[in-house]
Amino acid sequence: MNAMSFRPLGGSVAAISNRLVFHNGCTVPQLGFGTYRMSADEAAAAVPFALSCGYRHFDCAKAYNNEAAVGAALSQAARSHNVRREELFITSKLWPTDQHPDHVETACRASLEALQLDYLDLYLVHWPVCMRHTKEWNSEEDKYPSDSDGRLAIDTSVTLLDTWRAMGELVQKGLVKSVGLANCTAAQIDALAEGANAAQLPHLPVLNQIELHPGLVDGVLTACHGTHQILTGAYCPLGMPTRFTPPDFQPLIEDETLKRLGELTGFSPARVLLNWNVDRNNVVIVKSTNKDHIKSNAKAARFALEDRSRVVLDGYRFASRNFRVMNPTHFTVDRSPFFAAEDARLQKDIDTRGAHKKAE
Repeated sequence: MNAMSFRPLGGSVAAISNRLVFHNGCTVPQLGFGTYRMSADEAAAAVPFALSCGYRHFDCAKAYNNEAAVGAALSQAARSHNVRREELFITSKLWPTDQHPDHVETACRASLEALQLDYLDLYLVHWPVCMRHTKEWNSEEDKYPSDSDGRLAIDTSVTLLDTWRAMGELVQKGLVKSVGLANCTAAQIDALAEGANAAQLPHLPVLNQIELHPGLVDGVLTACHGTHQILTGAYCPLGMPTRFTPPDFQPLIEDETLKRLGELTGFSPARVLLNWNVDRNNVVIVKSTNKDHIKSNAKAARFALEDRSRVVLDGYRFASRNFRVMNPTHFTVDRSPFFAAEDARLQKDIDTRGAHKKAE
């Protein structure tokens, strides 16, 4: 049976309303609206408009410094559109400076207060690194604390499993419906799952949020997700430039391959990329403050692409370029790129594949 046989008879499925199931039985709208790098004023305008376009999944974090603005905008907009809390799915994230078990609940409650919520649908460990705790953020140094020698102040006495125990307690107390991870490698997930199972912890990760687009597909990591029944959450799905990309970086949506696929499919390059990602059964987080883009992105759908378009996108990293737009230097002691080892492995796989094709 070919892939065409699995397409729904009624046509493509809107990702904004399609819900995926976590292993704990909770469900999540497949397409989420991201609030990363939005100012308070931008969030105040973009969040209500996104809600009016049908978004019910909103992705937030303490680190974005805008949760109060998002909470106020979402609360008012939800009342205006008569949207019940149960229809919404709100995610927030635990920052490394709060990962010591003593600070996890306080950090969660602070996000709840800012977002004007009684509970979160999903709470993620933002990065698998514990830093020295800072009670308040008044500067970048508070967010990324350093020792006197300038090296990142990492608290090596706290393991990811230690943090995870405290995350599970949030579920037990009704503060959070589900707990998950972000930016974790396969090795970190395997180790956490082994430790959590050995300790008979009742709550295991439901999702790992990672950068994922045709220029960055880590088969080892996504296979690990499958092994542990973890959904893949995809951020930066459009491969847009960030503060970690060089000045001459070309966004995926401007790539000639994506432009040709846009002409072939009738979708914009952005829609092609979103359709491809949701078609892989991923939870996809897309962010924009442009109303036209917000409205267009909301139309992303499963099974909207023909097989030949999927084949081109699946092989893009081998045929064109393999890259990552989020590779911060804030989470390693020596300030090296966080994913340096993972990227070296991915590049080696691509080089090996290229050598095999030449040999053929």
